[in-house]
Amino acid sequence: MENPFLKTQIPPNWQAMKPADIVPGINAAIDGARENIVAIKNLDDSALTYENSVRALDRATADLNRAWTYVNHLQSVADSPELRKSLVEMMPVVSEFYSSIPLDEKLYAKIKAFSLSPDAKKLEGHKKRLLDETVLDFELNGANLPADKKKRLQEIEQELALKTQKFSENVLDDTKRFKLYVENESDLDGLPQSAKDIAKKKAEADGKSGWVFTLEQPSYVPFITYADSDPLREKIWRASARLASDGEFSNWGLIREILQLRSEKAALLGRADFADMVLERRMARTGKTALDFVKDLREKFAAPFEKEWAALCDFAAESGSLENGKMVPWRAAYFSEKLRRKKYDFDPEELRPYFPMNEVKEGMFKICESLFGLKVKKSGRENRAWHPSVELYEVSDENGNLIGLFYTDFYPRESKRAGAWMNLLSPADGGVPALGVIAGNMSEPVDGRPALLSHDEVETLFHEFGHLLHFFMMDSPELGLRNVAWDFVELPSQIMENWTRDKRCLDIFAAHWKTGEKIPEELFEKFRRAQKFMGANAGMRQLSFADIDLAMHINPRRFLDAESIEDEAQKELRPFVHEYSEKTPSILPRFTHLFGDPVGYAAGYYSYKWAEVLDADAFTRFEAEGILNGEVGREFADKVLRVGNSIPPDEAFRNFMGRDPDSSALVSRSIGA
Repeated sequence: MENPFLKTQIPPNWQAMKPADIVPGINAAIDGARENIVAIKNLDDSALTYENSVRALDRATADLNRAWTYVNHLQSVADSPELRKSLVEMMPVVSEFYSSIPLDEKLYAKIKAFSLSPDAKKLEGHKKRLLDETVLDFELNGANLPADKKKRLQEIEQELALKTQKFSENVLDDTKRFKLYVENESDLDGLPQSAKDIAKKKAEADGKSGWVFTLEQPSYVPFITYADSDPLREKIWRASARLASDGEFSNWGLIREILQLRSEKAALLGRADFADMVLERRMARTGKTALDFVKDLREKFAAPFEKEWAALCDFAAESGSLENGKMVPWRAAYFSEKLRRKKYDFDPEELRPYFPMNEVKEGMFKICESLFGLKVKKSGRENRAWHPSVELYEVSDENGNLIGLFYTDFYPRESKRAGAWMNLLSPADGGVPALGVIAGNMSEPVDGRPALLSHDEVETLFHEFGHLLHFFMMDSPELGLRNVAWDFVELPSQIMENWTRDKRCLDIFAAHWKTGEKIPEELFEKFRRAQKFMGANAGMRQLSFADIDLAMHINPRRFLDAESIEDEAQKELRPFVHEYSEKTPSILPRFTHLFGDPVGYAAGYYSYKWAEVLDADAFTRFEAEGILNGEVGREFADKVLRVGNSIPPDEAFRNFMGRDPDSSALVSRSIGA
């Protein structure tokens, strides 16, 4: 019987995919990909065409890409010791194979020979773009290196794959290890009922009485924000702050090794640093440009950043809650929420009853149809997903053609990684629809009530759906042109969040789960006025992550030569953070965006703010021409979503806006009067 990881039907049978199938399945996929590449290398130069060289190479690893994506996806949503063991066994093998492709001299010679042919000179559009990108791929990945350096480059790729995987495992395992058991209901004073209900449900699942709180976001955030118990807030804060920083799950050693390997890789490829290597094909182009962008935004946020903090500290001081005149770290979110409530008479929890999960999803689909003409509905196909709570949906275009199917997996599990994400599991190709997933760790249904989302979770849902639409709508006939620069890829996701903040859109999907009542005008007005509350501090937090990321990858020796990477990071972050009553650890040992993937967001975390500038600016067209204007929506789809990497991203933005991006819209959106 064919290996379940190699089956091509959409949707696949996830329940048939067992850890024991991973090693033989992936090895078989590698063998197939290798045969495809050998076929290209065996061609006579005179017989080379676009189809049998460039396009054939673009598709040579398609089966391996899909199978390996399936394996990694299952590790994200249904982790087990057996699955992890097989994944780790195959990781260096897969890494070695992928890294060998651009280092294959004979393969590069065939692509280069075709690129110099008369037929290549006549190429236009997608075909010319893919040829140019393919040649550049070879050059930027070491095709021109001598044999000894090519060998070392492959070794580095394998080591990075293993070390970044271990980094992620440490964060997941250390997160699972902490549980705060509460038996006295008075210790829950201040908490929203929804948070208490979920904690009760977790305790019952553990066979415990009382309530259980974890470091997963739907559990941690309400507790640190609302719980009146200062000692318990301190306890959960300290657990979060030290996550993966000491003991058997400490990531500090891995951070050193990953930084060193990335630095060595950049040097081998002739780049000044890892940031320049990574950003060469992104909108920023260089680490310096990205860092200048971060510093410029920091200056714009600096004054309101200090003003907001001073007001918060003054407020906390009224109840004698500062220590030596400084904010206590586990009290910052708590008093921030108290101040928001006092200033605007608004508690974000007041909105939760208006955001039942299913209604939010259906409303999001209606907005998608109004803007882009796409129809989304629950699929009648056999699901066969990895967990009973997972649902399957279909996306069709205006002509009724199925363009993709996607899973939704929204609730926390111990076998599931933290955070929220979208993943393209298999691209649309040859009439076969795309397959994707939107996953998260959101508020769960409890005690007969539907899952009621916070507004932050609603934004997250729209954000990940924006990613999904982008990857489903990219329609280049060349698979290799359906990836876009990482500092552009967040534009389609972040712009979707804007439709969660407008009353006309909220009225489409926000309805009280019991009464069906829309959000009252008075409550919406409180929400609207409170949107910019502590906006400069929220923005500066993101900029601090971007800054430390770039600093470490532009000048790694500064951190590697330091006695303590943490101490050096604290020095770098000083202009971006406030001084608390005690030293607050950096996010580095649990920063999976930076160190949980061989590249990932490393040297690219600035992309969130970069794309936020793009999204805030692009959204001004919708504000001016109609928040649900289908003509503008379809123009955005045609000029931004569909094009993928068939044209440079800065050109795509100019095609939609008619000019280069302007950061003033973001500053205005973030900072209150």
